[in-house]
Amino acid sequence: MKIRLILRVIVCGLLLLAITLAGEVRAATPQTVKIGVLATLTGSGFSLGTNTVAALRIAAADIQNIHPQYNPVRYRFLVRDTQHDPSRALIAIQDLHARGVKIVIGPQTSSEVAMIKPFADAHGILVISQGSTASSLAIPGDNILRFCPNDRREAEALVALLQHDGVRAIVPLWRNDAGNNGLHDSVQIRFRALGGRVTAGFRYEPTTANFSAATNAVASQIGNLIHSGISPSAIAVYLAAFDEAVDIFHSAQDNPTLANTTWYGSDGVALSAALTGDSSAAGFAASVGYPNPIFGLPDTLRNRWQPIADQIEARTGITPDAFALSAYDALFVVNLALQHPKPLKNFDRFKATFIDEASHYRAITGPTTLDAAGDRLNGDFDFWAVRLRNGNYTWVRIGTYNNGILTVF
Repeated sequence: MKIRLILRVIVCGLLLLAITLAGEVRAATPQTVKIGVLATLTGSGFSLGTNTVAALRIAAADIQNIHPQYNPVRYRFLVRDTQHDPSRALIAIQDLHARGVKIVIGPQTSSEVAMIKPFADAHGILVISQGSTASSLAIPGDNILRFCPNDRREAEALVALLQHDGVRAIVPLWRNDAGNNGLHDSVQIRFRALGGRVTAGFRYEPTTANFSAATNAVASQIGNLIHSGISPSAIAVYLAAFDEAVDIFHSAQDNPTLANTTWYGSDGVALSAALTGDSSAAGFAASVGYPNPIFGLPDTLRNRWQPIADQIEARTGITPDAFALSAYDALFVVNLALQHPKPLKNFDRFKATFIDEASHYRAITGPTTLDAAGDRLNGDFDFWAVRLRNGNYTWVRIGTYNNGILTVF
């Protein structure tokens, strides 16, 4: 009888131990969270898209290594190549929704974000764009959050450089999409407010293949400015574009007026591998100056972001910019928001938690605090230009705009 009682005690103890261990195993079992990734991997803009995907994969591995104390989360990335095409972006997010995705990183362009915004708002999908800058999309309360400053900040930086360089008049040449329209409008408003002159310029369609009409129109307007008494050295072309800048430069390089006018660019071309990969277009870019402002990386945090940038470049062969590295930061903030109890059961609560975590996260790209419209508050910029170094065309950082102070190297 006594032996039987002892055996029962032992069996009960073993059962309790097994239940406890099973509970611990269940607790330690990682949850899998699907992350939709809308990125341009082919065609114009592939540089940022390729680096974004690499940054996210590196971030997923680093989260496990750097923060083992967190509740384990495995990330399954559902990557879709949108090719800068708004219709492709919409089809992609609809497909991701059907697969149960509630968090999307990307897309890169404002035209894509504008297209998917109604669907994301209607279906409770959090969209975290690393590249959209159009101020027209700065809408409080929607499901679009942007880990980069909007175009008003970029215009502030660019106009500061224009004034520093003594430019009194600009001829704009820009792509007809939400992001580049926003850049054109913001630059025009700020430059005119400070006494500068802006001509009608030329707006081209995304489908444009032959840029002769565009470049001829720009050259004609430069001629008119010169005839009106403005010194050629005080006139510049402002180009807001993507990788089609290569074709624009091919069209412009044989025009003496355009070849002897200083050009300025935008974030859509800064650090473009397509431009430096075309020796003819790169040579033209280098000859006309062509500094491009882009959301900048803090020098004070170089010891944090440089190793990640090196890892990304080792995978893709493309030097990453702050947009790509902000995608790395975005996944870390997602991970922090997922540490809260039942994070995805209530979408509005999860979005609010994400915004709160972003407000105090110590990111490799600097503060990720978002403003009332969900755009990044930090507005520091770097200027990059194509230069010939050791027989090869490469991007060189030639200035910064930090806290309202312009520094030219």
